[in-house]
Amino acid sequence: MKNRVTVLHGMLPDLKEYLEKSGWKLEPPVGEYEVLRARRPGYPRPLLIHDRTSGGCGYSIDERDSKVYRGWKRNRTRRGLDPQYPTAEERSKYWEGLKK
Repeated sequence: MKNRVTVLHGMLPDLKEYLEKSGWKLEPPVGEYEVLRARRPGYPRPLLIHDRTSGGCGYSIDERDSKVYRGWKRNRTRRGLDPQYPTAEERSKYWEGLKK
């Protein structure tokens, strides 16, 4: 699990929405670094997303789950959103959440 891809700050709610619409069932996270856990029937393991904010990186997904990650990126592109960076609205919602 050392190879990981990164989900930037502010993009996590969009990823959650994509997973729910794609048939994934969200479960409560386990442990202090896990921020999202999702399962889908027929998928061999849960999709785990970990917090990497201590290094300023955002969130990470195991490289084994890159197929799901690429599907989400394609979905963002189809919706006219930048697949690499959060929108200004996504960023502001993230930072507002930290201030509370």
